[in-house]
Amino acid sequence: MMFVMYVLYILLIFVFVLDLYLAFKFFEYLYCTHILKQPPMVASSYLLRQALVDYINTYHKNVKNICDIGSGFGGLVRLLAEKTNANVYGLENMPFSVLISRIYGWFYRTKSKIIWCDAFDWLDKSDIIFDVVVAYLGPGAIQKVLKYKNKMHILISMDFKLKNIKPVRVIKVGGATRYKGKLYPHMLYVYKFQ
Repeated sequence: MMFVMYVLYILLIFVFVLDLYLAFKFFEYLYCTHILKQPPMVASSYLLRQALVDYINTYHKNVKNICDIGSGFGGLVRLLAEKTNANVYGLENMPFSVLISRIYGWFYRTKSKIIWCDAFDWLDKSDIIFDVVVAYLGPGAIQKVLKYKNKMHILISMDFKLKNIKPVRVIKVGGATRYKGKLYPHMLYVYKFQ
């Protein structure tokens, strides 16, 4: 009888945590769609993140500052902090995603900085010149990054390419992202500005 009560207690805790998580995600979804007026992004795939880290470690080994615009739960930020020697900044405008990302960062002791902000406002105020900026933003939002090309040497856009600018390298990864009902093949688009 005691064992059954113990199992039920554990299941109750699990259901409570799951409900809390779903409630936060629901409010974050409302915040994203009604306050920020943007569709929420899905998380990038591990395959895409690994291809990006491999590319940086192959072609840009000595980078000092990397910025991830739209860092979400911080999976890419943690991977970059672990696999490179760079200072890694994660910019995210969703409060729950920032909270989860900071908890992961604290738990894994990564050398990354997760900042809750509108990335473009933060970049307006920042005086940091980034060696590499990574952006996993939708087709409309990725175009806004061009305003900050004087604050980056390399831009790597995941899945969505810039209009009217030819990338210096395109890396096909395999798989696809569904965004607003359309499939976008997993690609890394590399742009050089300085």
